[in-house]
Amino acid sequence: MPEHDVRLRVLEEELSRQIEQLPPSRIREAMGYSLLAGGKRLRPMLLFAAMDAYGQDWHAALPVACAIEMMHTYSLIHDDMPEMDNDTLRRGRPCCHVQFGDTVALLAGDALQTLSFQNAADTPDPAKAGKLCALLARKAGAAGMCLGQDLDLAAEDNGHVSLEQLEEIEQYKTGCLFELPLAAGAILCDAPQDIPTWDSIGRTLGILFQIQDDLLERESSEEQMGKSLSDAGNNKATALSLFGLEEGKRRVAAGFEDIEGQLASMQIDSAPVRALFDTMKNRTH
Repeated sequence: MPEHDVRLRVLEEELSRQIEQLPPSRIREAMGYSLLAGGKRLRPMLLFAAMDAYGQDWHAALPVACAIEMMHTYSLIHDDMPEMDNDTLRRGRPCCHVQFGDTVALLAGDALQTLSFQNAADTPDPAKAGKLCALLARKAGAAGMCLGQDLDLAAEDNGHVSLEQLEEIEQYKTGCLFELPLAAGAILCDAPQDIPTWDSIGRTLGILFQIQDDLLERESSEEQMGKSLSDAGNNKATALSLFGLEEGKRRVAAGFEDIEGQLASMQIDSAPVRALFDTMKNRTH
C-alpha cells in the first residue's frame, strides 16, 4: 500500500475511533457524519509532510493531525449554515444542517472544535501541548480563520470588494488553516525559527487555493466538486471576476514558484512538502 494511503487509513481509523467512544447522541451522529465523510485531508497530510521534512516520525503527530481535521470540519459545518453561506451540499452529500437541522449542526461544530483542543492537549510533551493549543486558538479564532469569515460576510454586506480585500479574506479564512499544520510541525520538531516562513507559505496557499477553487468552479458541476457552488449562484465577487481566467492561472503558477523559493531557503528536506504542494497545484476538485 502506498505510504500516503497508509497515513490516510491510520488517520481515518483514529478519527472514527474518537467519534465512536463518545456517548450516543444526535450530536455524535452529526459529528461523525461530517468528520468521516472523506475529503482530501490536505491539512493533516501537510503536517505529516512537515514531520518528514524534519526527519521525524509522522505517527507522533497523529493527535495534532486529528485536531486540525476536527477544527477544519467544524469550520465547514458552520460555514455552510444559513447564517453564513447557506449551502446545501458538502463532500458530495447534504450539509450537516440540512441532514440534522441547524441546532444539532451548530452543536456538532462546537463539539468538534472543543475535541480539537483535547487532541492537541494530549501531546505527551506538556510544553509542546500548550504551544499547540495556543497555535490552534490563534489560527482558528478571532485573529485567524474566524476573522476571515467575518471579513467575508462584511464584504458581502457592503456589496463591493477589492482584490486586496479578497486576498486579505483568503489569507485569514483559508490560509490560517494551512499555516496551522506547517507551524504545528515546526513546534513538534523543535524548529520554532521556521514558523514565520511556514506562516508565509500558508498565507500564500490560502490565496492560491481559493483562486484554484474559482478556476475549477468555472469548469465543473456541483457533482464534480462535491459541494455547492454558491459563489457563482449568488454572484459573489471572486478573484476571477476581478482579473479573469488567464490571469488567475498565471497567479497560481507564480504563487507556487514563490513557495518553491521559500522552501529553498529553509534547512529542511523539502521534498516531502514539495510533493504535496505539487499535488495541490494540480488538483482537479
